[in-house]
Amino acid sequence: MGMKVQQPHQARSGGEKSMGRNEELRKKTEELVRQRTAELREARTREEKQQLRGRWVTDADALGNAEARKREQFQRSAPKRAARVNLLGKLENTNTGLELEEREVSDRVTQDDVVAAVDLQSKSKKYELVLDKLGPYKLDFSANGTHLLLAGLRGHMANIRWKDFALNGETQLKDRIDDAKFLIDHTITAVAQKKFVYMYTKEGAEMHVLPSMANMNRLAYLPRHLLLCAASTQYSVMQYMDISTGQELGTKVPSVVRDPTSCMAVNPSNGVVATCDLRGLVKLWSPSVVDPLVQLKGHKGVIDDICFHPNGRFFVTLGGDHKFKVWDCRTLRALEEYAVTYAFNTIDVSSSGYVAMGGGTNVQIWKDLFTASRPNSPYLKFGLGYGNIAQQLRFCPFEDVIGVGHSRGFHSLLIPGAGDANPDFFYANPHETERHRKERVVSTLLDKLPPDMISLDIQVPGVNTARLAEYNENIRLNKKARAIREKKERRADKSLGDAAPTGLLVGNDEEVDEDLGYKERPVTKELKSKKEVAKERKMQKWDKKDSADKVRSKQTMRTSKIAQQRRARMQRLSGAMGSDDEEEKKAEQNRLKRHRREEEDAADDVRELYGRRDEGSSKAVNRGKSEMTVMTPSVKKNAALRRLMG
Repeated sequence: MGMKVQQPHQARSGGEKSMGRNEELRKKTEELVRQRTAELREARTREEKQQLRGRWVTDADALGNAEARKREQFQRSAPKRAARVNLLGKLENTNTGLELEEREVSDRVTQDDVVAAVDLQSKSKKYELVLDKLGPYKLDFSANGTHLLLAGLRGHMANIRWKDFALNGETQLKDRIDDAKFLIDHTITAVAQKKFVYMYTKEGAEMHVLPSMANMNRLAYLPRHLLLCAASTQYSVMQYMDISTGQELGTKVPSVVRDPTSCMAVNPSNGVVATCDLRGLVKLWSPSVVDPLVQLKGHKGVIDDICFHPNGRFFVTLGGDHKFKVWDCRTLRALEEYAVTYAFNTIDVSSSGYVAMGGGTNVQIWKDLFTASRPNSPYLKFGLGYGNIAQQLRFCPFEDVIGVGHSRGFHSLLIPGAGDANPDFFYANPHETERHRKERVVSTLLDKLPPDMISLDIQVPGVNTARLAEYNENIRLNKKARAIREKKERRADKSLGDAAPTGLLVGNDEEVDEDLGYKERPVTKELKSKKEVAKERKMQKWDKKDSADKVRSKQTMRTSKIAQQRRARMQRLSGAMGSDDEEEKKAEQNRLKRHRREEEDAADDVRELYGRRDEGSSKAVNRGKSEMTVMTPSVKKNAALRRLMG
């Protein structure tokens, strides 16, 4: 019985001991965890202080603040986070276009092949508008490529948001349309009609009429300067207008233009307008200069079209001699010249460097014309169909699409690789909202460039490194000389006390310039004419004279001036008496005749005297010959005197 009572007691005592051990173990574990956490926190704080001290935060109190350490750690991780974000802005591969199989030729690829190989969204960009009544059509895309402007020769005009085929406005002007351009954005349009140039809204309502631009057939728009340029194919005139203020400027008269304009384009980099004429001349214009900046002989005969590369370094001309040339805007020389088999009359360049030419029912695309590789054949060839005579073609910005306006409507063709793989949405954004569009218009007006900045070369010429090093060396020497001068002044003040001079000179201070150090080398002498040099020397001599010499010189100059005036007066009087010249001549002739007659009479008197002497006495006859020879001059003289005085 006793053993049965003792067994439960022993079991309870063993359970209590195990529970006590577990509690102690738990407490020890918690204490170890607490200590380890404190150690880790202290080590982390020490590491943060070691990393941040002297780099971001130098205040000990700030380092002890957890929020300050956290903020500084966030700032330190900013470059890594920025680099991670920049991975999203990685540039795309620019080597885009068709991927051809082995022995496959690119110019055999048709539009059906391209449409079959692209996605569904790109397929919708290939379409055709049949407008066979009011063509041929000219076109223009907005700067962001979202809107299309169609202008028919017979007065039909339409403004379309072509991606979703939404018609903003359509109108029939009932007048001839020669050209049409978008201005600031798709809401304002400039149209060159038969008589004047008009401005319309996107709905087709007339905004302004520009009577100063009469009989203009070619339009060009300068987006950075907000200038509208118009030229005529009938008359040799050209006109600029600021569309933000309505000011007319830079009118080119026929005596300057000389020949009517056949085509016109704008260099997007510097705003220079290029015009071509029927003689094959390319002329570059600026509104601030009367004469053309440059004249180039481009082709033998008329130039049908001209277009600039979007970067402004090259331009392409298409001539009526079945040739097109690639020009360098920096050297103004033709880089390449190609012969074409078709009679093309319109040309355009895409943002990726593709060149499209259209004429008749044919469209050709050339690639790599502005690189070192010289293609000998077109990249792509397309046909528009029977009766669709191409009038104008334009690449759509930010898209692999080209629009072709022809005699029976409009064609949109897919050109793989034509769009820019890395577009600049700061200049034009195809995804902008109405609010963004209004803000961009305001910023464009605020950032408008003056017309005086339009020139051929607007690049900064560069820095002369040798000259910059010399400039920095001069500044260093100037500081050194100034420090030496101040040091000697301080020494003199200490040694002399109150008797120290106030302005102690060190070295030859005339050779030192306060801003540039030692004086720079003299500027290159200007070329002057001999007259200018003589005038300068004369003025130098005049400055060296004293007051008395100057008075005498002034009197001499005044006397010589009076003599010059008297001489000029006599010349004027002699010119006024020109009617009496004939009478004076006649009087002179009569005087000469009288003189000759008197001489003849004197000779007769001498002969008469000789005859009387021969008839005298015999004594006179027997005189010697020598005496007669001696007396003859005296007799002759006396006879002449008696004749003249008698």
